[in-house]
Amino acid sequence: MQVIIEGKTYQLQYDQQVPFVTPPLKVAYCDELAKTYMPILLDPQGYGSQPFPPEFIAYRLVVDDVKKRLCIIYEVYWKRQECTWKELNKDHDHDYEPIHLHFNLETGEMEKVVISSVGPVQYAGHGVEVYSHTTQITRRPVEGQTFSKESFPWGQHRYETEILEQPISNLVFRDRKPVILVINCYHVFTGLKPWRESSYHKTEELKPTLKRLDQWLLKRWYFHHSRNKFGHDVSNPFKEPYILYYPPPEDLKSRIVYSLLWIFSVIKRRIARLEK
Repeated sequence: MQVIIEGKTYQLQYDQQVPFVTPPLKVAYCDELAKTYMPILLDPQGYGSQPFPPEFIAYRLVVDDVKKRLCIIYEVYWKRQECTWKELNKDHDHDYEPIHLHFNLETGEMEKVVISSVGPVQYAGHGVEVYSHTTQITRRPVEGQTFSKESFPWGQHRYETEILEQPISNLVFRDRKPVILVINCYHVFTGLKPWRESSYHKTEELKPTLKRLDQWLLKRWYFHHSRNKFGHDVSNPFKEPYILYYPPPEDLKSRIVYSLLWIFSVIKRRIARLEK
């Protein structure tokens, strides 16, 4: 299948056998398209290089033929994370941090960029930055839910996170590629703003290779990594909060934390309704 994005034609290669996708969505690959928009990663304070720089960026294309949308999912992969954050030891093997680029296949334009970013402690320190065609900057809590085991190995789980949405003009692009900063030791991102671009002119760039997030790599991440398996639900990136996450069953401590945070958020919302 051919698609035209920002005036350029790309040939998609569909993978009909790939698991971990929500019907009727489809998974495809196009190395040329992924390379054209592969994010530029800057490492201003060296967090992205410690103890090792990212080994590669894995990508998959998720296509919605009905609504004419395409998302490039990029997962930046570090073999090791070493981080003590707010008196918490966040050291572990295997770290995966996502960046999504959304396109409208009818107009060929980029609709949004979604980044795994820092968030409040009540959301386990993670949040989501969304750069879209909005005209305002908004910050809001959002309920997330992963999909069933047919699409995501760890099944359906609810949680809450925070979305910071802002105009896409607030994000720097270089040759169509969004410019992303690694901002702390557990490798979360923020987008480079145009009014700060000159401050990062000489910042070191991380240069991981690009590979496909195919079924073999996904199965290895989901099932074969003995420490810190892949907890991202990549089956439907079009659903808010776009980056869907829940820890694997072996990560009991994190699952308990996420469950408690979910219960706390439900109680908080109920109290807020009663006070109105």
